[in-house]
Amino acid sequence: MDPYAASVAHSISVVIPVFRVAAELPALIRDLESMSTPQTTNKGNSFVIREIIAVYDGGSFEGAAALRTAVEHSGLVRVVWLSRNFGQHPATLAGMSASAGEWIVTLDEDGQFPPSAIPKLLDHAIKEQCPIVYGQPTTPTPHPWWRRATSWLARSLFKVVSDNKDWSRFSSFRLMLGELGRAVGAYCTNETYLDVALTWVSPRSSSVKIPYQDTRSGSAYSLGRLSAHFMRMFLTMGTRPMRIFAVAGAFAALVGFGLSGALLYRRVVYGFPTGFASTLALLLIMTGLLLLGLAVLAEYIGLIVRNAIGRPLYVSVSDPTQSALTRDRRTASP
Repeated sequence: MDPYAASVAHSISVVIPVFRVAAELPALIRDLESMSTPQTTNKGNSFVIREIIAVYDGGSFEGAAALRTAVEHSGLVRVVWLSRNFGQHPATLAGMSASAGEWIVTLDEDGQFPPSAIPKLLDHAIKEQCPIVYGQPTTPTPHPWWRRATSWLARSLFKVVSDNKDWSRFSSFRLMLGELGRAVGAYCTNETYLDVALTWVSPRSSSVKIPYQDTRSGSAYSLGRLSAHFMRMFLTMGTRPMRIFAVAGAFAALVGFGLSGALLYRRVVYGFPTGFASTLALLLIMTGLLLLGLAVLAEYIGLIVRNAIGRPLYVSVSDPTQSALTRDRRTASP
């Protein structure tokens, strides 16, 4: 093991997508600046925040001026300027691509997840050997009732149709290995859901409970934008929903064939009329075969979609023995 590498603190890049420039942003930057010198976590892991990347997502002129002021008052902050409002995930990806840290942390500008929880995420990542760790709020988020209800419905749907259970951990407060984050930033397209893309390159993820601070800043997402967000996640998820339809269609077709056989037997042996039952059997057969055909078609479309959204064939990483997850930085000295 390289003793010099073992003595160096974990370097962290913090990415903050900025749209409205929330009132909490200056305090958030100050909290992050307090960790710009080497710190030690509760588990003895040394870390330091090397840079704060604020991604200007095409907000107001006043917001741009506020970010320029933040840069003037802090040598830690630099801004990635986007030409217009592209959305939270594209802005986050832009910041991830521009980062240089060994780890990347993504935070919302409203300060609802406290920066003081970053050491906890790092400790969990190293202990559990997880390249990606999400912060999960310990209390319900302060959203309107309709948004909480639709969120619950969406989670229930994904629980049934998704073949990847990592989605249940997704949140905007993430810690990830820098090389994985930058790799995802390199190939994601406009319709790629960021957290689903991370599952493509990471062997696993985990989560820890984090206190959630109710800043009452509200949400910038309208119902239309939330619907588009939901559809992006649903389509990026894969073709398992259509496979469920295929199973249902096959079952319906089998029931229809079985019912047809029974009706034919009753007609030939006993001379019973078929009537409505024969119509029902025909409907089951045709509906089942139709669903099967749609499922096969969906698999071909899914193949096209996976290529269109940029799902990689492979991602190269560094030597695992020198990874931030596996190097022991506490025992060696320079």
